[in-house]
Amino acid sequence: MKVETQYQYNIVSGTVDNKNPKSVYIQISAWGKPKSNGIENYEPIIRNKSKRVKRKLFEVLDGEHFYSGKSIVDFNMASSGINYGKKSFMSVEMTLFKKEPLLPINSEEMVPLVKDISEKIIKDVFEKDETFDFYKRKS
Repeated sequence: MKVETQYQYNIVSGTVDNKNPKSVYIQISAWGKPKSNGIENYEPIIRNKSKRVKRKLFEVLDGEHFYSGKSIVDFNMASSGINYGKKSFMSVEMTLFKKEPLLPINSEEMVPLVKDISEKIIKDVFEKDETFDFYKRKS
């Protein structure tokens, strides 16, 4: 299911098992373009960004609906291909494990939770990024 927000990012949410939705995944993707020239090694910057996503997720997770300590965060952005003036693909997939009741991903209660988590991570991690500007499309 696509998640629409005010931010220019691709956001998709779903579950592995619709009949028994024990977990929800949220995937946020965009194209990152370096703001300045002169950075030779992006590896520590990307590692730090991954940590910031994890910290923010644990901060915003709703303990009523999700287990905060059981989430999985997979952040991907290839540091070797990043060059000034060129956009590089970035994606983060977060798997959240749900508490009872196991609400369907497209339920009236679950959709706003997923949207809220997505928006807070985008706003506080990606929109405030000092190294990259992020765009919904490559071109």
